[in-house]
Amino acid sequence: MTGLRVLLYTNVDSAQAGGVQAVVRSLACGLARRGHRVSSGWAERGRPDRRRNAGWAEPFHVRRNSARWLHLPTAARLILRLLRERPQIVNIHFASPSALYFVALAPWLGYRVVVTCHGSDILRPLPEDAPYLAQVIGGADAVTAVSDDIAAQLVDEGLAPRIAPVVIANGVDTHFWHPGPPRQAEDGDRLLVAVGRLERVKGFDVLIGACAALARRGCRARLVIIGEGSQHDALAQQVARLGVEDMVHFAGRRSPEDIRAYLHQADLFVLPSRSEGMPLALMEAMATGTPAVAADVGGVADTAGNGARLVPPDDPEALAEAVADLLGDPGARAALGKKARARAEAFSVAGAHDAYDALMRDLVRPRRA
Repeated sequence: MTGLRVLLYTNVDSAQAGGVQAVVRSLACGLARRGHRVSSGWAERGRPDRRRNAGWAEPFHVRRNSARWLHLPTAARLILRLLRERPQIVNIHFASPSALYFVALAPWLGYRVVVTCHGSDILRPLPEDAPYLAQVIGGADAVTAVSDDIAAQLVDEGLAPRIAPVVIANGVDTHFWHPGPPRQAEDGDRLLVAVGRLERVKGFDVLIGACAALARRGCRARLVIIGEGSQHDALAQQVARLGVEDMVHFAGRRSPEDIRAYLHQADLFVLPSRSEGMPLALMEAMATGTPAVAADVGGVADTAGNGARLVPPDDPEALAEAVADLLGDPGARAALGKKARARAEAFSVAGAHDAYDALMRDLVRPRRA
Protein backbone atom coordinates (compact mmCIF):
# COMPACT_ATOMS: atom_id res chain seq x y z
CA MET A 1 0.00 0.00 0.00
CA THR A 2 1.45 3.35 -1.04
CA GLY A 3 2.40 5.63 1.84
CA LEU A 4 1.33 9.24 2.24
CA ARG A 5 3.33 12.38 2.78
CA VAL A 6 2.37 13.43 6.31
CA LEU A 7 3.38 16.52 8.25
CA LEU A 8 2.90 16.53 12.02
CA TYR A 9 2.77 19.97 13.62
CA THR A 10 2.46 20.89 17.27
CA ASN A 11 2.49 24.13 19.22
CA VAL A 12 5.07 23.03 21.78
CA ASP A 13 8.83 22.92 22.19
CA SER A 14 10.23 19.65 20.85
CA ALA A 15 13.14 19.79 23.31
CA GLN A 16 10.89 19.71 26.37
CA ALA A 17 9.58 16.58 28.03
CA GLY A 18 5.81 16.31 27.90
CA GLY A 19 2.89 14.14 26.93
CA VAL A 20 2.15 15.89 23.62
CA GLN A 21 5.79 15.67 22.56
CA ALA A 22 5.92 11.98 23.43
CA VAL A 23 2.70 11.25 21.54
CA VAL A 24 3.83 13.10 18.41
CA ARG A 25 7.25 11.44 18.37
CA SER A 26 5.67 8.01 18.82
CA LEU A 27 3.09 8.69 16.10
CA ALA A 28 5.82 9.80 13.68
CA CYS A 29 7.65 6.54 14.20
CA GLY A 30 4.44 4.50 13.92
CA LEU A 31 3.35 6.18 10.69
CA ALA A 32 6.83 5.74 9.22
CA ARG A 33 6.67 2.03 9.99
CA ARG A 34 3.39 1.93 8.08
CA GLY A 35 5.09 3.28 4.97
CA HIS A 36 4.38 7.02 5.28
CA ARG A 37 6.95 9.77 4.81
CA VAL A 38 6.72 11.89 7.95
CA SER A 39 8.04 15.39 8.57
CA SER A 40 7.65 17.50 11.68
CA GLY A 41 7.01 21.12 12.58
CA TRP A 42 7.26 22.69 16.02
CA ALA A 43 6.28 26.10 17.33
CA GLU A 44 9.50 26.56 19.27
CA ARG A 45 13.14 26.05 18.37
CA GLY A 46 14.26 23.09 20.44
CA ARG A 47 17.25 20.84 20.17
CA PRO A 48 17.53 19.29 16.70
CA ASP A 49 15.78 15.96 16.40
CA ARG A 50 18.08 13.42 14.76
CA ARG A 51 15.61 10.58 14.31
CA ARG A 52 16.05 10.41 10.56
CA ASN A 53 15.98 6.61 10.63
CA ALA A 54 12.47 6.78 12.14
CA GLY A 55 11.11 8.52 9.07
CA TRP A 56 11.43 12.11 10.25
CA ALA A 57 12.39 14.86 7.87
CA GLU A 58 14.36 17.79 9.27
CA PRO A 59 12.16 19.60 11.83
CA PHE A 60 11.30 23.22 11.11
CA HIS A 61 10.07 26.14 13.15
CA VAL A 62 6.76 27.99 12.94
CA ARG A 63 6.80 31.27 14.81
CA ARG A 64 4.21 31.43 17.58
CA ASN A 65 2.58 34.83 17.76
CA SER A 66 -0.72 34.62 19.59
CA ALA A 67 -1.31 38.36 19.67
CA ARG A 68 -1.38 38.52 15.90
CA TRP A 69 -1.12 35.11 14.28
CA LEU A 70 0.00 36.21 10.83
CA HIS A 71 3.76 36.72 10.65
CA LEU A 72 4.68 37.28 7.00
CA PRO A 73 8.28 35.97 7.08
CA THR A 74 7.08 32.78 8.77
CA ALA A 75 4.24 32.42 6.25
CA ALA A 76 6.67 32.83 3.35
CA ARG A 77 9.09 30.22 4.74
CA LEU A 78 6.23 27.85 5.45
CA ILE A 79 4.81 28.17 1.92
CA LEU A 80 8.22 27.33 0.46
CA ARG A 81 8.56 24.33 2.77
CA LEU A 82 5.09 23.06 1.94
CA LEU A 83 5.66 23.51 -1.78
CA ARG A 84 8.85 21.49 -1.49
CA GLU A 85 7.40 18.67 0.60
CA ARG A 86 3.87 18.63 -0.88
CA PRO A 87 2.22 16.95 2.14
CA GLN A 88 -1.05 15.17 1.57
CA ILE A 89 -1.96 15.33 5.27
CA VAL A 90 -1.14 17.95 7.89
CA ASN A 91 -1.94 16.64 11.38
CA ILE A 92 -2.02 19.47 13.93
CA HIS A 93 -1.53 18.34 17.52
CA PHE A 94 -2.74 20.92 20.04
CA ALA A 95 -5.04 23.56 18.58
CA SER A 96 -3.39 26.99 18.61
CA PRO A 97 -3.27 30.24 16.60
CA SER A 98 -0.07 29.21 14.79
CA ALA A 99 -2.00 26.29 13.29
CA LEU A 100 -4.00 28.83 11.29
CA TYR A 101 -1.12 29.01 8.81
CA PHE A 102 -1.78 25.40 7.84
CA VAL A 103 -5.57 25.77 7.80
CA ALA A 104 -5.44 28.90 5.62
CA LEU A 105 -3.01 27.39 3.11
CA ALA A 106 -4.77 24.02 2.75
CA PRO A 107 -7.22 25.03 -0.05
CA TRP A 108 -4.37 26.49 -2.09
CA LEU A 109 -1.88 23.66 -1.62
CA GLY A 110 -4.31 20.76 -1.70
CA TYR A 111 -3.59 18.88 1.53
CA ARG A 112 -6.06 17.66 4.15
CA VAL A 113 -5.99 18.95 7.72
CA VAL A 114 -6.47 16.79 10.81
CA VAL A 115 -6.64 18.61 14.15
CA THR A 116 -5.95 16.54 17.26
CA CYS A 117 -7.12 18.05 20.56
CA HIS A 118 -5.16 16.91 23.61
CA GLY A 119 -6.96 18.61 26.48
CA SER A 120 -5.50 21.85 27.78
CA ASP A 121 -5.75 23.39 24.31
CA ILE A 122 -9.54 23.08 24.68
CA LEU A 123 -10.02 23.07 28.45
CA ARG A 124 -7.53 25.80 29.38
CA PRO A 125 -6.66 27.93 26.32
CA LEU A 126 -4.74 31.13 26.88
CA PRO A 127 -7.12 34.11 26.76
CA GLU A 128 -5.40 35.45 23.65
CA ASP A 129 -5.60 32.02 21.96
CA ALA A 130 -9.25 31.21 22.66
CA PRO A 131 -10.76 33.37 19.86
CA TYR A 132 -8.82 31.40 17.24
CA LEU A 133 -9.84 27.89 18.31
CA ALA A 134 -13.07 27.83 16.33
CA GLN A 135 -11.20 28.87 13.17
CA VAL A 136 -8.51 26.21 13.61
CA ILE A 137 -10.88 23.37 14.47
CA GLY A 138 -13.64 24.52 12.11
CA GLY A 139 -11.20 24.60 9.21
CA ALA A 140 -10.17 20.96 9.63
CA ASP A 141 -11.17 18.06 7.40
CA ALA A 142 -11.16 15.78 10.46
CA VAL A 143 -10.99 16.38 14.20
CA THR A 144 -9.73 13.85 16.72
CA ALA A 145 -9.79 13.97 20.51
CA VAL A 146 -7.75 11.92 22.93
CA SER A 147 -10.73 11.12 25.19
CA ASP A 148 -14.51 11.03 25.25
CA ASP A 149 -14.42 13.94 27.67
CA ILE A 150 -12.51 16.17 25.24
CA ALA A 151 -14.76 15.12 22.34
CA ALA A 152 -17.84 16.05 24.39
CA GLN A 153 -16.29 19.41 25.26
CA LEU A 154 -15.72 20.15 21.57
CA VAL A 155 -19.37 19.42 20.82
CA ASP A 156 -20.74 21.28 23.86
CA GLU A 157 -18.78 24.43 23.01
CA GLY A 158 -19.70 24.28 19.34
CA LEU A 159 -16.08 24.11 18.24
CA ALA A 160 -16.64 21.30 15.74
CA PRO A 161 -19.95 22.20 14.06
CA ARG A 162 -19.31 20.51 10.68
CA ILE A 163 -17.81 17.16 11.64
CA ALA A 164 -18.13 14.89 14.65
CA PRO A 165 -14.86 14.45 16.57
CA VAL A 166 -13.27 11.01 16.36
CA VAL A 167 -11.85 9.68 19.62
CA ILE A 168 -8.37 8.20 19.21
CA ALA A 169 -6.94 7.54 22.64
CA ASN A 170 -3.23 8.08 23.13
CA GLY A 171 -1.57 4.70 22.98
CA VAL A 172 0.99 3.39 25.44
CA ASP A 173 3.90 1.11 24.54
CA THR A 174 3.15 -1.81 26.83
CA HIS A 175 6.33 -3.59 25.74
CA PHE A 176 8.52 -0.77 27.04
CA TRP A 177 6.30 0.10 30.01
CA HIS A 178 6.23 -3.43 31.40
CA PRO A 179 5.89 -4.62 35.00
CA GLY A 180 9.09 -5.09 36.95
CA PRO A 181 10.16 -8.16 38.91
CA PRO A 182 8.07 -9.02 41.96
CA ARG A 183 9.10 -6.85 44.89
CA GLN A 184 10.15 -8.35 48.16
CA ALA A 185 8.29 -7.26 51.25
CA GLU A 186 10.30 -4.52 52.95
CA ASP A 187 10.12 -2.56 56.14
CA GLY A 188 10.66 1.17 56.06
CA ASP A 189 9.27 4.05 54.06
CA ARG A 190 6.95 3.42 51.14
CA LEU A 191 7.77 5.06 47.83
CA LEU A 192 5.35 7.38 46.02
CA VAL A 193 6.19 8.51 42.48
CA ALA A 194 4.65 11.38 40.51
CA VAL A 195 5.60 12.46 36.98
CA GLY A 196 4.76 15.67 35.13
CA ARG A 197 5.58 19.28 34.34
CA LEU A 198 6.01 21.41 37.43
CA GLU A 199 3.11 23.70 36.59
CA ARG A 200 0.06 24.61 38.64
CA VAL A 201 -2.30 22.58 36.46
CA LYS A 202 -0.46 19.41 37.46
CA GLY A 203 -1.39 19.87 41.11
CA PHE A 204 1.93 19.04 42.75
CA ASP A 205 1.18 21.60 45.46
CA VAL A 206 -1.84 19.46 46.33
CA LEU A 207 0.34 16.36 46.51
CA ILE A 208 2.88 18.10 48.75
CA GLY A 209 -0.01 19.16 51.00
CA ALA A 210 -1.11 15.53 51.07
CA CYS A 211 2.42 14.53 52.12
CA ALA A 212 2.15 16.89 55.08
CA ALA A 213 -1.17 15.27 55.99
CA LEU A 214 0.45 11.81 55.72
CA ALA A 215 3.26 12.94 58.04
CA ARG A 216 0.68 14.11 60.60
CA ARG A 217 -0.88 10.64 60.43
CA GLY A 218 2.51 9.04 61.11
CA CYS A 219 2.51 7.42 57.66
CA ARG A 220 6.06 6.55 56.57
CA ALA A 221 6.41 7.41 52.91
CA ARG A 222 8.81 9.14 50.51
CA LEU A 223 7.72 11.06 47.43
CA VAL A 224 9.80 11.41 44.26
CA ILE A 225 8.54 14.06 41.83
CA ILE A 226 9.94 13.64 38.31
CA GLY A 227 9.78 16.65 36.00
CA GLU A 228 10.77 20.27 35.61
CA GLY A 229 8.89 23.52 35.16
CA SER A 230 8.25 27.06 36.25
CA GLN A 231 6.80 26.10 39.66
CA HIS A 232 9.90 24.30 40.96
CA ASP A 233 11.02 27.05 43.34
CA ALA A 234 7.51 27.67 44.66
CA LEU A 235 7.03 23.95 45.29
CA ALA A 236 10.41 23.69 47.02
CA GLN A 237 9.41 26.61 49.27
CA GLN A 238 6.14 24.84 50.08
CA VAL A 239 8.07 21.70 51.03
CA ALA A 240 10.25 23.73 53.42
CA ARG A 241 7.27 25.63 54.83
CA LEU A 242 5.42 22.39 55.60
CA GLY A 243 8.53 20.73 57.06
CA VAL A 244 8.51 17.72 54.72
CA GLU A 245 12.02 18.15 53.27
CA ASP A 246 12.98 14.61 54.32
CA MET A 247 9.86 13.24 52.63
CA VAL A 248 9.82 14.98 49.23
CA HIS A 249 12.57 14.73 46.58
CA PHE A 250 12.62 16.55 43.23
CA ALA A 251 14.32 14.29 40.70
CA GLY A 252 14.22 16.71 37.77
CA ARG A 253 13.87 15.61 34.18
CA ARG A 254 14.56 11.91 33.67
CA SER A 255 14.78 9.55 30.72
CA PRO A 256 11.94 7.11 30.04
CA GLU A 257 14.24 4.31 31.22
CA ASP A 258 14.83 6.09 34.53
CA ILE A 259 11.10 6.76 34.97
CA ARG A 260 10.35 3.09 34.34
CA ALA A 261 12.93 2.12 36.96
CA TYR A 262 11.35 4.46 39.51
CA LEU A 263 7.92 2.99 38.76
CA HIS A 264 9.24 -0.53 39.25
CA GLN A 265 10.35 0.52 42.75
CA ALA A 266 7.21 2.48 43.59
CA ASP A 267 4.49 1.38 45.96
CA LEU A 268 2.09 3.92 44.42
CA PHE A 269 1.95 6.31 41.50
CA VAL A 270 0.10 9.56 42.20
CA LEU A 271 -1.53 11.91 39.66
CA PRO A 272 -2.81 15.04 41.49
CA SER A 273 -3.70 17.10 38.39
CA ARG A 274 -6.30 19.85 38.32
CA SER A 275 -7.06 19.15 34.65
CA GLU A 276 -6.11 16.44 32.15
CA GLY A 277 -7.08 15.31 28.69
CA MET A 278 -5.74 11.77 28.57
CA PRO A 279 -2.79 11.55 30.98
CA LEU A 280 0.06 9.66 29.37
CA ALA A 281 2.02 9.52 32.64
CA LEU A 282 -0.87 7.66 34.28
CA MET A 283 -1.13 5.23 31.36
CA GLU A 284 2.59 4.50 31.52
CA ALA A 285 2.45 3.89 35.27
CA MET A 286 -0.55 1.59 34.88
CA ALA A 287 1.25 -0.34 32.14
CA THR A 288 4.06 -1.13 34.60
CA GLY A 289 1.46 -2.55 36.97
CA THR A 290 2.02 0.22 39.51
CA PRO A 291 -1.12 0.90 41.56
CA ALA A 292 -2.23 4.50 41.19
CA VAL A 293 -4.20 7.22 42.93
CA ALA A 294 -5.43 9.96 40.60
CA ALA A 295 -7.53 13.10 40.74
CA ASP A 296 -10.85 12.59 38.99
CA VAL A 297 -10.61 15.30 36.33
CA GLY A 298 -11.07 15.46 32.55
CA GLY A 299 -10.31 12.17 30.83
CA VAL A 300 -8.76 10.49 33.88
CA ALA A 301 -11.77 8.28 34.63
CA ASP A 302 -11.95 7.19 30.96
CA THR A 303 -8.27 6.35 31.07
CA ALA A 304 -8.13 4.62 34.44
CA GLY A 305 -11.28 2.51 34.31
CA ASN A 306 -10.99 0.24 37.36
CA GLY A 307 -7.19 0.48 37.29
CA ALA A 308 -6.73 3.41 39.68
CA ARG A 309 -8.21 4.87 42.85
CA LEU A 310 -9.88 8.19 42.00
CA VAL A 311 -10.15 11.12 44.41
CA PRO A 312 -11.62 14.64 44.18
CA PRO A 313 -9.21 17.23 42.73
CA ASP A 314 -7.64 20.00 44.79
CA ASP A 315 -8.23 18.11 48.06
CA PRO A 316 -4.99 17.23 49.92
CA GLU A 317 -6.82 15.47 52.74
CA ALA A 318 -8.79 13.20 50.40
CA LEU A 319 -5.62 12.41 48.49
CA ALA A 320 -3.74 11.62 51.69
CA GLU A 321 -6.56 9.36 52.89
CA ALA A 322 -6.58 7.33 49.65
CA VAL A 323 -2.79 7.03 49.67
CA ALA A 324 -2.67 5.99 53.33
CA ASP A 325 -5.44 3.44 52.78
CA LEU A 326 -3.59 1.74 49.94
CA LEU A 327 -0.17 1.92 51.60
CA GLY A 328 -1.68 0.11 54.55
CA ASP A 329 -3.17 -2.69 52.42
CA PRO A 330 -0.60 -4.63 50.33
CA GLY A 331 -3.30 -6.94 49.00
CA ALA A 332 -5.36 -4.05 47.68
CA ARG A 333 -2.26 -2.54 46.07
CA ALA A 334 -1.42 -5.80 44.34
CA ALA A 335 -4.97 -6.25 43.05
CA LEU A 336 -5.10 -2.66 41.80
CA GLY A 337 -1.75 -3.09 40.04
CA LYS A 338 -3.04 -6.11 38.14
CA LYS A 339 -6.15 -4.22 37.08
CA ALA A 340 -3.98 -1.29 36.03
CA ARG A 341 -1.85 -3.42 33.73
CA ALA A 342 -4.91 -5.07 32.18
CA ARG A 343 -6.49 -1.67 31.59
CA ALA A 344 -3.32 -0.27 29.99
CA GLU A 345 -3.19 -3.17 27.55
CA ALA A 346 -6.47 -1.89 26.07
CA PHE A 347 -4.65 1.31 25.02
CA SER A 348 -2.27 -0.22 22.53
CA VAL A 349 0.07 2.25 20.84
CA ALA A 350 -0.19 0.13 17.70
CA GLY A 351 -3.97 0.48 17.79
CA ALA A 352 -3.71 4.27 18.04
CA HIS A 353 -1.28 4.39 15.11
CA ASP A 354 -3.54 2.11 13.06
CA ALA A 355 -6.46 4.46 13.72
CA TYR A 356 -4.51 7.50 12.50
CA ASP A 357 -3.27 5.54 9.50
CA ALA A 358 -6.83 4.55 8.54
CA LEU A 359 -8.20 8.08 9.08
CA MET A 360 -5.48 9.69 6.95
CA ARG A 361 -5.83 7.19 4.12
CA ASP A 362 -9.58 7.68 4.11
CA LEU A 363 -9.21 11.46 3.84
CA VAL A 364 -7.15 11.25 0.64
CA ARG A 365 -9.16 8.45 -0.95
CA PRO A 366 -10.99 9.65 -4.11
CA ARG A 367 -14.72 10.08 -3.56
CA ARG A 368 -17.31 8.79 -5.96
CA ALA A 369 -19.60 11.41 -7.42
